[in-house]
Amino acid sequence: MRKLAWFAFSFSFAVFVSQYFLPLRFMPVAAGACGALGLLAFALLRGNRRRAALLLGLGLASGFLWNFGYDTLIFSGARELDGVETYVTASVVDFPVDQEYRTYVDVKLRREGAVPLKARAYVYDGSAEDLRPGDTVTFTALFSTADTVGETEITSFTSRGYFLFARNARDIRVLSSPGMTFTSFHRYLARAIREKIKGTFPQSASGFMTALLTGDRTELDRDTAASVAMERSGITHIVAVSGMHVAILAGFLFAVLGHSALAAVLAVPVMLVFMAVSGFSPSVVRAVVMQAALLAAPLFYKENDSLTSLSLAMLILLLINPYAVAGVSFQLSFAATLGIILVTPVIQNKLTSRLPKGKSLKKGLALWASGTLSTTLGALLFTTPISAYYFGSVSLVAPLTNLLVLWAVTPAFIVGAITVGAAFIWLPMGRILAYIPAALVKYILFIAGLCAKPYLSAVFLDGAAMRVWFALTYLSVAVIALLKLPARRLIYVFSASAAALACILVAADLLASPGDGYALTVLDVGQGESVVVTSGKYTAVIDSGSSSGIDAGKATERYVRSQGRGAVDLLVFTHYHEDHAGGAERLFASLDVSVLAVPEPRNDESSLDEEVLAAAERAGCEIIFIDSETVMTLGETVMTLFPPLGSETENERGITVSVSAGGFDTLILGDIPSAQERQLAGKYDLPDVECLVVSHHGSAGSTCGELLDEIRPETAIISVGENSYGHPSPETLERLESRGIKVFRTDESGNIRIETGERNGI
Repeated sequence: MRKLAWFAFSFSFAVFVSQYFLPLRFMPVAAGACGALGLLAFALLRGNRRRAALLLGLGLASGFLWNFGYDTLIFSGARELDGVETYVTASVVDFPVDQEYRTYVDVKLRREGAVPLKARAYVYDGSAEDLRPGDTVTFTALFSTADTVGETEITSFTSRGYFLFARNARDIRVLSSPGMTFTSFHRYLARAIREKIKGTFPQSASGFMTALLTGDRTELDRDTAASVAMERSGITHIVAVSGMHVAILAGFLFAVLGHSALAAVLAVPVMLVFMAVSGFSPSVVRAVVMQAALLAAPLFYKENDSLTSLSLAMLILLLINPYAVAGVSFQLSFAATLGIILVTPVIQNKLTSRLPKGKSLKKGLALWASGTLSTTLGALLFTTPISAYYFGSVSLVAPLTNLLVLWAVTPAFIVGAITVGAAFIWLPMGRILAYIPAALVKYILFIAGLCAKPYLSAVFLDGAAMRVWFALTYLSVAVIALLKLPARRLIYVFSASAAALACILVAADLLASPGDGYALTVLDVGQGESVVVTSGKYTAVIDSGSSSGIDAGKATERYVRSQGRGAVDLLVFTHYHEDHAGGAERLFASLDVSVLAVPEPRNDESSLDEEVLAAAERAGCEIIFIDSETVMTLGETVMTLFPPLGSETENERGITVSVSAGGFDTLILGDIPSAQERQLAGKYDLPDVECLVVSHHGSAGSTCGELLDEIRPETAIISVGENSYGHPSPETLERLESRGIKVFRTDESGNIRIETGERNGI
């Protein structure tokens, strides 16, 4: 390994340790100790070892010092604003993005004598819609640091260079609007490309092509069925703009221009523009730096070294932002590249060692298949544990799916880029060319859906047994690959792994056999609600939504599958609000839902009711509108659904659910206000309940005393997350506690599970 690689990898390791394990005050001490050890080793050792030891020591010391300095000099400015509501001046970084209840816009705060700080401003009054990159604005907002949400530490924002959140930004005033400038040109270009793709490609392909060409997944993510299929089949990476796309772009340029000086001169600026359009994602920056190093190596009479190029890219990214090391994109990109560099050649040699000599179509296909498979396996070997850690799932069909679709990605990307260019010149020509990549997209999504369909296409790693199974399987494969043991040993590993997985799933199925118990779990989905009821082999879900940025549908699916179940017998949405029904499309796309029970839609507050019902119809699910008291039986559990008791707001039009199993009664109120709670208590013969799932996340206008006195709950569960509404309110908590009701909250306890016979073990 070259000098730069020794230094860069040790620098990166120090930054990684600083981000995850080392308190800020200990970083200078760690830097001094590493530097001293490096100098000592340099004095005692001889030859190449002394140089390597010195580089390692200096790299570690530099990493600790750089992280300390960055945090002290730059992030400290963000901490000064934490919890402060103030008036600021800022420059708009990108176009605003509309969400259901708000708009967000990225800005850089400009303060005299201070480093500019990137922030994400959330606007609720619609005043940000006309902002453009480069605008200078003033506004008032409540600021909080971007490294936490509530008490939960996050890294997705800090790893992308955000320092602050500007909550409830208001009184926005534009001081100047210069329009498109040199520094904002790439933002305008990216937007123009996205709009041109949307106007050129058919709707079924435009979201995929936008993600493939620009990295913007916003439209693709709206197609939940496609997103779930790609996720379960292990091909999400093909639309996460990365080194693969840079390699395709560079390969196309060299194929057209030849390996000449002109090609090298043109390739770098083209790749830089592509990097800017894709938003400077770590994976693309890494790939562009490596490709530039490859092109520059002959100019300095050096041979290209992939590890050195990788090290240079890593060093540049961490010098710009050491927090990037904690980003999933950063970790996956560098892990995949390292796997391809170290492991792919070994696997490919094994696969091609017995191929006959000479040229033939059969051999050509075999070489292509072995190259695709070895590249996929090399990347998966290093990225799988990272994906398992962050996403809690593993795609078992990923190698097969990648083998079947990767060949189509290159022509889809190249012809797609040509199509967009043609559309800028003459739109009809672009629309004609668009049929080719659209057909390839249709094929990719078809294969993804086909491979994702089996129950075991992907598994969630919830539970100790599944985590142990994954760890042992992965370690066995890693040992065989890294020690270059005979490939036939993989057959034994996969056979034993499949047998162990079958045993785990059979055991889970036996535990879920009829008559074997009842459980009700209120999931932690942030500011939202999702309740899962299991009774023998039957499963019911009441609500699945969140307004905290959590994918409640995925969280619900993950929990259901962790219980050894792949179907939902009854899905109930109490009302059509995002924090209760936002996960609908995910559930219909990922689980076999038999019956949907919902209130009659009114279509006067949002389009969510239309989306829920359309998703149910696409899934072939039976829909029941609750307009009268309805009793449904799931095994030994009886569920009573009470119809809406109000007609004005969506909350008033919500349905409520009573769940009874073996003398244990639970009442789930959704978001109904106190007026409807009083009607519920007066109109229906409600039992004394052991557990109450509190209405409207504990708001002051719900969970009235009259209802509490009528049903006399022993325990109350509040599904709540970080919010600006003051949930749960002190008044509600006081009403519960004054009656001796034991209160549990998902924001404090996580998932809250009740099992038959274990009331005291909530």
